[in-house]
Amino acid sequence: MGKVNKLGQYKGIEVKVEKHIATDEEVNQQIEAMVAQNPTFVEKDGEVAHGDMTTIDFEGFKDGVAFEGGKAEGHQLEIGSGQFIPGFEEQMIGMKKGETKDLNLTFPEDYGMEDLAGADVVFKVKLHKVENKQESELNDEFVASLNVPDMQTVEDLQNQMKVQLQSQHDQKYRTDVENTIFDKLIQDSEVEVSEEDIQRAMEQHIQHIRMELAQQGMQLEQYLQMTGANEEALRQQLEPSAKQQAIFEAIIDEIVTVENLTTTDEEVDQQIEMIAQQNQMTKEDVLARIQPDDLKRDYNRMKASQLVIQSAQINN
Repeated sequence: MGKVNKLGQYKGIEVKVEKHIATDEEVNQQIEAMVAQNPTFVEKDGEVAHGDMTTIDFEGFKDGVAFEGGKAEGHQLEIGSGQFIPGFEEQMIGMKKGETKDLNLTFPEDYGMEDLAGADVVFKVKLHKVENKQESELNDEFVASLNVPDMQTVEDLQNQMKVQLQSQHDQKYRTDVENTIFDKLIQDSEVEVSEEDIQRAMEQHIQHIRMELAQQGMQLEQYLQMTGANEEALRQQLEPSAKQQAIFEAIIDEIVTVENLTTTDEEVDQQIEMIAQQNQMTKEDVLARIQPDDLKRDYNRMKASQLVIQSAQINN
């Protein structure tokens, strides 16, 4: 671990952090955005036009044979949204309710599925419904249509939005307070960290990114491909925060030592129980992945961090 040559004052750190109160103007802006994102659809009898919402059945054929993944029923497609391959939506313009039409199209050369990339295909489309998209009106009926529990009126929406916004501001305030306290502690300390310490913190960062992406059903390699980056560039980008993390961990571990903070086996056991419940795992599964000593270290660090935060003087 890093070497702490000088431990800055860690008790009674004084910081100034602004606290934000949610305003009616912010609430109204959020509600306006919500209204814009939830347009009203009114059925129409005329021809399909750009911007209309259509409900269709479709099936795709290559060389007269239906291909996998090219069929759906009751699909909602907004004309002009670019949801389908080029030409699909454009060729539907002018269709009428109940009509069936063959769309002659070509898949893009860079299409994800190799056997369809650049292929000429025919999509057989049946149009069930055409709806005109209109901007919704903010009233009780619109609020009820959102189907949110305990929210029936415009007043309910305003109240809930204010609570939600204030909760976001409070969360940001808590994060800002912690960051400001710890930044001051780092500035007032003198720490030497090795390349090994920085790389260890870097791996933690990358592991965290992998987990966040996995929750969205994506791998890090896919994400890097999409953003046109590579892992080396990502590591360079993360290096400053990894170094800061390594310095911070060295300081916190020094406070653990100075304050003689300890974690009992019972506390570790409680942590394992909690992790097991949260992840619907058995205690044995948790112990196969996490070492009790690592949990003790993390718990000690948490106690040291809380000691620093709770003793700080915060001015708004």
